[in-house]
Amino acid sequence: MGAIQKSLCARGHVLAAALGLVVAVLALSACGSSSNSNSSATGTAAASAGTSSAASSSSGAAAPASGTWWCGKKSITLGIQDGGGLNAWSAASLQQVKLEAAKCPAIKKTIVVDAGFDPQKATSGLQSMIAQGANAIVIIPDSGVCAELPTIRQATGRGIKVATWAANGCGKVPSDYQSYTDQNTVAAGETALQWMAKQLHGKGNVLYLGGPAGNLVDQGLIQGVDTALKQYPNLKILDNVTTKSWPVTGWSTAGAEKETSALLAKYPDVNGVIDMYGADGIGDVAAFNQAGRKMPPIISTQLNSLSCEWKKDQGTSKAFTLADMSNRNWMGRLAVRQAVSAVNGIKDSELQSINLKILEDSSVPGEAPKCYANEGPNYDPSNSWSDAQVTAQATS
Repeated sequence: MGAIQKSLCARGHVLAAALGLVVAVLALSACGSSSNSNSSATGTAAASAGTSSAASSSSGAAAPASGTWWCGKKSITLGIQDGGGLNAWSAASLQQVKLEAAKCPAIKKTIVVDAGFDPQKATSGLQSMIAQGANAIVIIPDSGVCAELPTIRQATGRGIKVATWAANGCGKVPSDYQSYTDQNTVAAGETALQWMAKQLHGKGNVLYLGGPAGNLVDQGLIQGVDTALKQYPNLKILDNVTTKSWPVTGWSTAGAEKETSALLAKYPDVNGVIDMYGADGIGDVAAFNQAGRKMPPIISTQLNSLSCEWKKDQGTSKAFTLADMSNRNWMGRLAVRQAVSAVNGIKDSELQSINLKILEDSSVPGEAPKCYANEGPNYDPSNSWSDAQVTAQATS
């Protein structure tokens, strides 16, 4: 959620055997970084990733299926910016971008900026990248609705290849920026509502909770929910949710718990919850428990703490039904490929709009959420996908 939608701080994709070490090292740098920091990318993982002979090509040929074909030979200064940068989702997203960048020896320097949902800080961060000679930028443009677009256009006008991802930058590809890689939020909203309708047999009252006011992720999700809702006249989304207004959690567990508690005091009959951010889901469950009300079916995004809560409650009076979709932090890897390959004139034919599927569903035998006891609460297994798995998501 960006945004947030945003949460998670444990990722890795270089080699399965080296996963734990790589993630542990980078997790410290991501979670403990200051708002603005510069670092060098050594690209030591490139050899293990398998460099394709097409990497040096500038002919514009279609992208190979795997390897570091996108890296090329031109020296890269890579700017990395997150409009939020405040929570675990942002930390995990930064992890993904750094891990992908580390595969490319041509990336000589990285410039990292966390905008903290401050449009002025986002603008100054982008201007700083431009001034420091960035020729490729990967950005989640969610500091404010469309706030980064003028400066992104400025960078594009100077020949910098800007790859946006995870939040709509409000511009057009390729005139305003090189690419926009994200989930299809409308499709995700439809999927969530269809799942809920199945759980409730097409009848009941559903809470929808979203991130910061006005964010474009929730706008798309709600559009999809509204589209699917037309099929179910006996299903109701509570609290007058529209694409312009919804219960705001700020994409935080505490915010979700507070907002859900207020809604439970207002509505005595709640039969389901749609909250497409896993860390919010923990707050939602806590609010129901504190109110002494049984947690209804919930669909969210994959997060170890939520899955472990689901597992802990099974077989008790607190048991609930849970489905989840990917947090999509791994899409940052695709954004790196888009920006760097564009600098080298290499065509990246991977999809930029990706339809996410439900990954886990406790209502389906054999598809129940998994609790990873040896991982942290913010662990998301979809961020440990191999290059082949990520490529499959982006080409299917």
